Amino acid sequence: MRLMNESDTSHRVVRYVELIPAISVAICFLLALLASPLLFAQHDMHGMSDGESLLVSSMPADDEVLAEAPKSIMLGFDSEVRLVKLALKETKQGEILIDFRYDSEAAMRYVQSLPSLAEANYYKIEWAALNMMGELIRGSFYFSFGEQAKPPSSYRDEMDHNMLIPSPDYRLL
Repeated sequence: MRLMNESDTSHRVVRYVELIPAISVAICFLLALLASPLLFAQHDMHGMSDGESLLVSSMPADDEVLAEAPKSIMLGFDSEVRLVKLALKETKQGEILIDFRYDSEAAMRYVQSLPSLAEANYYKIEWAALNMMGELIRGSFYFSFGEQAKPPSSYRDEMDHNMLIPSPDYRLL
């Protein structure tokens, strides 16, 4: 059995020391990749973002329980946007016509009158807006009303499952 002498050990240490710059570069590359937005690109739709940071206020507020049905809804944004979609949905009735009309003028506040609403467990407002850079921002919030109404979040398990409207994927045609 051969015992390693001091020169063999120092020769191996020199080999490992020579690898340190290459290992350092590889680690820096991996850290830069992890911090890069490219990592999230496959999960993010290009030109779209979530509207939570853009929507400053809404009336009714998200998960609010009102005494009576609202006559209108209001959206307030932190910067000017062009509202391109505003929809009201209910689980049994589906989408309720609210006569939303697109206006090409940008604004920070939007008010939309509502028709008379029937009692329901909760309603969902979906909206989409184009910011000044042309990016599509989407968001939604829920509300309920009436004496026996509960916060919409108490129905969390059934939310969105009943409101999904299948749409064909035209890319497959």
